[in-house]
Amino acid sequence: MSRVAAARAGEVLTVKGRPIPYSNHPVVRTNRRYGLQSRIFSTNPWGIIRQSIEDKLTGVSRDQAIAFVAQAENFYQTSQTSTLLSAKPLLIYYFMLNLAKAFVLHKGPKATYEKAQHGIEENIHPGGQEFINSFLKIYRSKPSGVNVFDDFQGALFGKKAPSSGQVYDLKNLLPQLLQGHRVWCEAADADERFVEITRIQYMHDEASKKIWLTLGIYADDLSRFGITRKRMLQESGLSGTFKEVQGTVVDGRNLLTFEQITPLRYTGRASDKIHKLVESLKNHIWSTVIKMHPYRKNYLYLCPVAEQQSRMEQILSVYACFYYLGSVTRYRPHLFESIIEGKFGGHIQEIIRNLPQQFLYLLASEFAGREIAHAPLV
Repeated sequence: MSRVAAARAGEVLTVKGRPIPYSNHPVVRTNRRYGLQSRIFSTNPWGIIRQSIEDKLTGVSRDQAIAFVAQAENFYQTSQTSTLLSAKPLLIYYFMLNLAKAFVLHKGPKATYEKAQHGIEENIHPGGQEFINSFLKIYRSKPSGVNVFDDFQGALFGKKAPSSGQVYDLKNLLPQLLQGHRVWCEAADADERFVEITRIQYMHDEASKKIWLTLGIYADDLSRFGITRKRMLQESGLSGTFKEVQGTVVDGRNLLTFEQITPLRYTGRASDKIHKLVESLKNHIWSTVIKMHPYRKNYLYLCPVAEQQSRMEQILSVYACFYYLGSVTRYRPHLFESIIEGKFGGHIQEIIRNLPQQFLYLLASEFAGREIAHAPLV
């Protein structure tokens, strides 16, 4: 085994003696500086979404956003109670579509949504077959043609589709769905691509006024699939921003440590730079919402080099896959039945069952600018 460098001199950042837990929304901007915020527990994220809209929007923007949320909730609830499997994907997609419109209004790229297109279409490569050779094409949103998907990714991540559009093969999007991934692995006869991040820590050095992140990943989570540290960094998209440093042993297991290469400088409080650290990492993380401690688990998706062009952030990949399933069940329901009967049928049923609620909680957190967790089971 090659030697790795020593970790940068520093210590875990704490507030009142307590380490700051990682979150995509760890702080909120006050009048003078950033203040730490804790997660909110809720069994009704719809109420939090509505309140976020009420607090921010007024006039027509508010009225439209509230109406979109009302429709989204109705589509969601109907999808959960429907007994017809082939009806669920279309209901789920329209729940996501309406919630995405409300989110775009909430973030401000659009003041109103009078007329809009999906901004995404599905097709089959020439000579191919449904599902196996299907692809999605994303179109750029313009003043002359408003496309919801492009508006949505812009509101979430500041991204725009190329002017010529962008193509994503469905077969490369499906393994990016965290919930149900192991069912996909069985069907595809493939190794797992998600690696759990055991811990994410904010580190700082008071003397040099620097702050940075470290990721802790158990070595055996990589070795069981023959994944090298170099490959993990490359396929997760972190090879240019993180490097391995000396790790530690936890309960007899080797915990690898990956340190942010370039720390940030601060002048006042180290915690005032936390949001900048998160911005550099959050697009590389997939999260699952769970109903017990720690309420979120974080993962890296290892995207093969040949599929890097089809990599999407977590929320967008869920949305895109349900656009495809919704389109099939709307226009070609008989082909949906053949998909369910095929070798990936179990995977499709798994994501239909589990992903809608995950999408709801993840997007509710984006609305609130604060981590929303499902209230724990008691």
